[in-house]
Amino acid sequence: MEKNQLNHVAPVFRVVDLGRSISYYQHKLGFDVEFQHGGFYAGLLRDGCHVHLRHAGLQQRDQVEFEADEYVDACFNVQNAFDLASQFAKAGAKFVVPLRDSTYGKEFYVSDPDGHILAFVQAARDSI
Repeated sequence: MEKNQLNHVAPVFRVVDLGRSISYYQHKLGFDVEFQHGGFYAGLLRDGCHVHLRHAGLQQRDQVEFEADEYVDACFNVQNAFDLASQFAKAGAKFVVPLRDSTYGKEFYVSDPDGHILAFVQAARDSI
């Protein structure tokens, strides 16, 4: 049986204020708006990575307590974690885990306005 090719995957984040979240992803994280639909849904794109945002009114997502590095909503593989972290810091992104070395490379985590945790990981050469 022939398989159809998957083109990409996009996490869908529930957000309280769609405009605020779009602005954050554009101005703090460098994403472009790929599309908007009906004032409640938007697709964003950066370097081939997709993120979708869905307006959820005042409903906050249920979240139990966790350590900042124990819960991630999306993980982006990046080429240069240092440069990207510097870019995000200059733009005012909210870091929940600063740039650090790990057993598998370099990483940092940021939080969006609705509390979604985004990990950015530069894999070590020997872990690829």
